[in-house]
Amino acid sequence: MGEIDKKRKVYIDFLKIIAIYMVMFNHTYEKGYLLFTITQGSNWYPVYLFCSIFIKIAVPLFFMASGALLLGKEESYKDLLCKRFFKYFLILLMGSFIAYLYQCLRLDSEKVSIQKFFTQLYTKDLTVAYWYLYAYLAFILMLPLLRKLAKAMTDQEYKWMFFMFGIIKMLPILDFLIWQGNAEHNSNFSFFISSDTVFYPLMGFYLDQRMKKEDFTLKKLLILSGMSVAVITVCGLLTNYKCTLTGEWGDVPSQTFFKTLIFIPSITVYYRVKMWFTNHELNGKLCDIIAEMGKATFGIFLFEQICRHETKFVFYLLEPYIHTFPACCIWILVACICGMTVVLGVRKLLIPKILKRNQRQIR
Repeated sequence: MGEIDKKRKVYIDFLKIIAIYMVMFNHTYEKGYLLFTITQGSNWYPVYLFCSIFIKIAVPLFFMASGALLLGKEESYKDLLCKRFFKYFLILLMGSFIAYLYQCLRLDSEKVSIQKFFTQLYTKDLTVAYWYLYAYLAFILMLPLLRKLAKAMTDQEYKWMFFMFGIIKMLPILDFLIWQGNAEHNSNFSFFISSDTVFYPLMGFYLDQRMKKEDFTLKKLLILSGMSVAVITVCGLLTNYKCTLTGEWGDVPSQTFFKTLIFIPSITVYYRVKMWFTNHELNGKLCDIIAEMGKATFGIFLFEQICRHETKFVFYLLEPYIHTFPACCIWILVACICGMTVVLGVRKLLIPKILKRNQRQIR
């Protein structure tokens, strides 16, 4: 393997690459992600709906990757605050300001207001994807607690957590089947593990550091895959039933059941990718490429709105000649490639120059 691969878990980089594509596709609305809401009579409607539910694994994959990489570490509270929390807070601040400027100057043509910017920064997301950064900051502050929990839990307790998470996620489905939206179970019946920033990092840690190589078997993979197809199908049928019953096919109403059981497909994909990378010795150069692409995913995430918007012409160029859905898939692929090219270019060209300049000044 190459130099990078000895230091990095390349399968996690591969998972991040998959996840960032899905994150960007998740923001294509009726051009791709919500295409099922306007194609109910099409033969492809079930496929669009299945894909829309499936790509909800993106955020769980990111949280599982964070759990795998961070929950096994030891660090002081000072390092936690200075090297992690404040670092990502500054990233949130700078990324949000760039997103705000882009919206004012490129999208909405409104006057820039510093007061409005800080108000929006505190009260809501400056761009659609940035809710994740707020959740990630909360996850960082919980790391000392989650690390204790991750290391102390037994395999049986991890399985119990999985079972309890499934129970709490099944309740909204039962609620709708019984009362069809007119009533819900008592919200006081809740588990702290039902938070995505708790469950998914712990599951990532379990899959990465508790499960041994012999635990990754074809039989288990087939069982997980079958369960994944089944739960996505169930969520799809429930979505179709609810939207048909209520007549509401909008963005929010149509996604009521999308995340309820998505933890099973998320774990399945994580399991499958790790199993494949564990059982196959990849070419060192290929591993280096995957690692570099994996490191670029966070930069792509920060500016995914700009990447999507500035490459939207690709969709409009292709749609007259190919179907809407593949045109959207290609558009997002181009957006990812453009974002990755910019991020890698900055890392390879600009940052080394800045470091060299600083070293000369020090001397």
